Amino acid sequence: MVEPILGQAYGYCYILVLAAGFAALMIFITKILSKLLGEKQNSERFTTSGRNTSSGLIASAVVSSWTWPGTLLTSSGMAYSYGICGGAWYSFAFTIQITFFAVLALEIKRKAPGAHTILEIVKARFGKVAHWIMLFYALGTNVIISAMLLLGGCQAINVITGMHLVAAAMLLPIGVFVFTVMGGLKSTFISDWFHTIIIYLVIIISIFNTFTRSEKIGSIDRMYEMLVEVAETHPSAGYKGSYLTWTNKTALLNGWNIVIGGFSTVFCDPSYSQKAIAARPKSSMFGYFLGGLCWLVIPLALSLASSLANLALVNDPTSPTYPNLVPTTLVNEGIPMLYGLFMTLGKSGCAAGLLMIWLAATSATSAELIGFSSVVTYDVYRAYINPKASGKQLVNVTHICVTLFAIAMGGLTVLFNYIGITISWIISFIGVILGPGVFAFTLSLFWSRMTKFSIIIGPPLASIIALIGWCASAKSFYGAVNKDTLGEQYSCAVGNFIGLFGSLIFIIVISLLKPDKKPYDFETLDENFVAADDATVEEATAMKIKDPNEKRELKIYSFYSQIIAWSLFFILIFLIPMPMYGQNYIYSKKFFRGWVVIVMIWLLIAATIIILLPVYQSRNTLRKLWDISRGKQERIEKELLSAQPSHVIEGLEEVIEINVEVNSKEREA
Repeated sequence: MVEPILGQAYGYCYILVLAAGFAALMIFITKILSKLLGEKQNSERFTTSGRNTSSGLIASAVVSSWTWPGTLLTSSGMAYSYGICGGAWYSFAFTIQITFFAVLALEIKRKAPGAHTILEIVKARFGKVAHWIMLFYALGTNVIISAMLLLGGCQAINVITGMHLVAAAMLLPIGVFVFTVMGGLKSTFISDWFHTIIIYLVIIISIFNTFTRSEKIGSIDRMYEMLVEVAETHPSAGYKGSYLTWTNKTALLNGWNIVIGGFSTVFCDPSYSQKAIAARPKSSMFGYFLGGLCWLVIPLALSLASSLANLALVNDPTSPTYPNLVPTTLVNEGIPMLYGLFMTLGKSGCAAGLLMIWLAATSATSAELIGFSSVVTYDVYRAYINPKASGKQLVNVTHICVTLFAIAMGGLTVLFNYIGITISWIISFIGVILGPGVFAFTLSLFWSRMTKFSIIIGPPLASIIALIGWCASAKSFYGAVNKDTLGEQYSCAVGNFIGLFGSLIFIIVISLLKPDKKPYDFETLDENFVAADDATVEEATAMKIKDPNEKRELKIYSFYSQIIAWSLFFILIFLIPMPMYGQNYIYSKKFFRGWVVIVMIWLLIAATIIILLPVYQSRNTLRKLWDISRGKQERIEKELLSAQPSHVIEGLEEVIEINVEVNSKEREA
């Protein structure tokens, strides 16, 4: 039994006091935007943020939403188990999923700019049965990921502070729920930006401290020497027991499991498509590519600064688990990251690590709340219960969904914990069951000859066969079918592979065997989406792309985005790791030094982009706020006119013109 490093007060302080302060800040910002800039939380703005979000905010939202507690914890656990390649495999694998989704995000904006969710697109093209089937994949992913977010954060808080996990699970969503209900998707974007700033700063401090001024390590060369020494007393499964090699069969399998199985956590999660829908057309592609490349360095740098430090100091008497390695259960929960920060920065470092986990949990949870509420509101309530729902009714439903889902997330997290589920196991499981939804969503936007029967039959059949293959491989390779054997590398590899590619094969075969009379015309797709009665002129206009030049430009962007995505896939998954794996290469001291320096530089560049770009792109909004504060109302009144509901626009034009004229004459007199 490892004793908690921090007291329970830390856990309650983060979850209650800090959450309350952050929620109050987000509510204040939302009120300012509403009062001074006319950004009222109507049905469109709550769900889509007006569809005009800049690439900088999209990028910061991608970084924040993809920085789950599992990102910080699982990547660090892999680095602790496998060494230098563990954190890198996690970083590379999950980056290519974001960059591939950039292609899908742009296609959503090209062909369905008026959609509120990606499931609306499925319903518009294939009808009700296909819609309900894909609802299973979207909401299933949403629910499981939400529970995983809380599970990772709450398990870490429990281990480090001793705070009871049930209390953490039930209390943590409260602060998120408050500002999400008040501010909708826009408040989520703003909170993402704040969270990302803090996370980058903590990682920058930790990596530069570990490799430059830490009393226990203090230099890159010293870290290298200590990792070589640890490999002699506690060898890894890698080549010659080294932690400085990519030649590790278990790490390779885990990496490929993440590559294949992890696609469902992006493509099937409605919170990611919500960000694409909220963006300007070009911003969706640039935001995801930029966010992916800036995110890559977070698990890469953190695993170097924390888990490898914990591993290097395993023989230090002050190590929490001295003289042993961290127990496997805690490694699967990602605790080596927090232990590493404790060893290099003391209790303050451990507290900073816990702060990152809390921020990661709250930020990603907010995105999941919006994703769930959007799907239930538009794909259940508006689609089948009340097709003529008013904007006010839609907003009320989203508020109810956010409230109920926040409570349900806590309950499911407690359930997962008591049946012994870890975040590492969930990442393996989700691709098996929900992976077949990846190509179903993708081909719906890319393949005009995809048929209704293929999406109805293909994904469910692939899920069933993947489940059978998963269990059969566990029995074949490990002799039994239970929670532990199902989480092993070979079992997961078989299940994930069948789930992802089985769906692709079934969809193609069924579509070709029984094709439709003519290919689907994507030009007609956007005719199926309408705004509610509270939509502003600006929001209604953003639901259409009428300019032929813009359409042609977006088509060119789509082509180049596919080239970029496949190029990054080849570089990150083949060009970098495979030569070192095949040659049994062990890092030299010089090579390790160069690797760490590149990561440090990359980290600084990524932090600069994510912190400053949203501010630069929001300069016009900030200027408006400054003008308002100085009383320059007339200059912006006509700009605010576009933020009024369309049914009162004509009357407001006349009123504003009269008011401007009267005010001018009064000043002259």
